[in-house]
Amino acid sequence: MKYSLAFDFGATSFRGILGWLEQGQFKTKEVLRCEHERVDQDGRSRWQLDFMLQQITQTILAYKDDLVSIGVDTWGVDCGLVNADGKLVENPVSYRDPRHQEGFSAAHQKLSLEQIFLSTGNQIMPINTLFQLLTLQQDGVLAKAQTVLMLPDLFNYLLTGNKYRELTIASTSQLIDLRTQELSPTICHAYGLNPELFPASIRPGELVGTTAGSLLPELAGTDIKVIAVPSHDTASAVLMTEAYSDHQTAFLSCGTWSLIGCLTPAPVISSEAFAYDLTNETGYNGVNMFFKNITGLYIIEMLKQSLEQKQQRHIDYAEITAFVEQCDLTLTVDVNDPLFAQNSFDVIAVVDKLTGTHLSHELSYFKVIYLSLAKKYKEVLGQIEQILGYRFTKLHMIGGGVKSKFLCNLIAEELQLPVVAGPDEATAFGNLLTQKLSLQEFSSLDEGRKVILSSSPISLYNHAN
Repeated sequence: MKYSLAFDFGATSFRGILGWLEQGQFKTKEVLRCEHERVDQDGRSRWQLDFMLQQITQTILAYKDDLVSIGVDTWGVDCGLVNADGKLVENPVSYRDPRHQEGFSAAHQKLSLEQIFLSTGNQIMPINTLFQLLTLQQDGVLAKAQTVLMLPDLFNYLLTGNKYRELTIASTSQLIDLRTQELSPTICHAYGLNPELFPASIRPGELVGTTAGSLLPELAGTDIKVIAVPSHDTASAVLMTEAYSDHQTAFLSCGTWSLIGCLTPAPVISSEAFAYDLTNETGYNGVNMFFKNITGLYIIEMLKQSLEQKQQRHIDYAEITAFVEQCDLTLTVDVNDPLFAQNSFDVIAVVDKLTGTHLSHELSYFKVIYLSLAKKYKEVLGQIEQILGYRFTKLHMIGGGVKSKFLCNLIAEELQLPVVAGPDEATAFGNLLTQKLSLQEFSSLDEGRKVILSSSPISLYNHAN
């Protein structure tokens, strides 16, 4: 059997999924699922890279005799620094570390935020790689680095010994002029960033190398292809949506973060897009994804976790759904308020502060967040429609949020659009699809998407007129 292995890293959990073709059907098997947490180390909030690498290595070794390829995707913006000896300078810092604000504050002393946007096309957020690097520059840490590798590029380097800058993950960094997909000379010059810090680019579908060159000693003796996939998880996920075949279908990647928008022929880099806090990123085949980053189900996850600790019991999503369905509350908040972007926050306290009220039933706060997400999606799609000059006729929703029928129905009603929901594992599927295209197991992108989607549960939610 020709197994391809997708490693899909989310900010709260990661998974390994095998994919293979069998009698015209696309089959998958989950072989790894781990929750992971950030740790405080040397005054910074960091990822547990050693733990992640241990899980990657064990999974590869368990299936090494049947694996033909491996692909890695992660969340955006985070990076690792490699020194002249090829070693990691320090554990990668998380985008939720509050000290990125220092680099952000320093950045707009040299260029205005609008100038930064117009030079790159990325939504201005203090978590972006540019501002992370400026904080590390102030600390003297960046001076120790020979190469800056985005997180999936770092995994690929450790798996193969080869350093590349994959286009989709690089496009999240605020370092790239998305019109050219090259480093922005304006950004590099303004902030004294040596372009040689950033390796040559590689496109999804190209070969990074093989595990024969791995820097992980446990993988010695293996020789498995490592293929560049759309290594920003959003780019892999959006590959599985109808937005790729219909420009009037918007996409919503609904997970820890919510990313809502559409595909456009070229980046939309304008003062109007800046004013609405929209972003551009590169997708598979170099298409442009025009959307907004919204704090997403992370708020739901944090609320559930804190209530479970407080009430000393497990709270099932079925219980939450049953409650919110009969709750007639209409209160909403701005889910993109900076209070929800902090390293840690109390959801109930934040909602109380933003609304000036306190709800008597703790589960009511779930209703507030669900309503607030749907309201935000409607607001952002309206802004995008205004800029592009046409209306969307459908929304294709992917990611973990599709598991909530309540949320899907709520979104369909709020947006007054039919919602196609699924697959929930769109990111891993987009990762695997790219590997199979590279291995020529599919003859075309259209064929691959059709085969994979026909093998996946998809639901349709229609709004009431």
